[in-house]
Amino acid sequence: MRSKDPAGLTQELWGLLALYQALRSVMVTAMETRYCTDPDRASFIIALEAARDTVAIIAGPKAAHSPGTQADLVGHIGTRLLHTMLPKRRPRTSARVAKRGISRYHTWNQDHRPRDSSPITAIDITIRAPTLPTSLDPARKPSSSWEQLCQIFTARANQPMHARDLADHMGLTVPRARKNLTSQLCLWTRHSLLTRTAPNTYKITLPDTLTPSPGP
Repeated sequence: MRSKDPAGLTQELWGLLALYQALRSVMVTAMETRYCTDPDRASFIIALEAARDTVAIIAGPKAAHSPGTQADLVGHIGTRLLHTMLPKRRPRTSARVAKRGISRYHTWNQDHRPRDSSPITAIDITIRAPTLPTSLDPARKPSSSWEQLCQIFTARANQPMHARDLADHMGLTVPRARKNLTSQLCLWTRHSLLTRTAPNTYKITLPDTLTPSPGP
């Protein structure tokens, strides 16, 4: 916690709870636009990242709005959620039927669940060479800070870049927006998406090329 006193700690906890409830409300609103879509298919992590990107965009110079209007926060976050919906959950219900103790047949298992675990005898692993995310269309405007960052690194062959230079290429001139970008870079580094090569200098993390182990 960033607060150093009980009053500040209470205020920060209430702020986190309010933010959580607001994101959950946006998630439900977005899923209600699709007929018969379970709200559980909305990802909280995606909603949180979209909200964080929205704050950074609003703080930048490109997010100017005319007087009397508001930024469409629900539309931006809801669009990200609808494009990255989670798969449907498998049903977890089972009919409550008493087992017949005198019968040799498992007539009580109406939903055909497996009685024993299935042993795994082999696993197929596909090894791909590490590449930069070049599938993004350069002519299309990036929809998130991560896509914009990938385009910047791709155009420069993934050369390490300072956070100050990244902010300049992204058009962030407001000090608050540049500070938000620095925090986002640290978060992506903790998630192993970026590699810190020097103080405030990053590049995209590429997986090591795997080689088959030598035979006995």
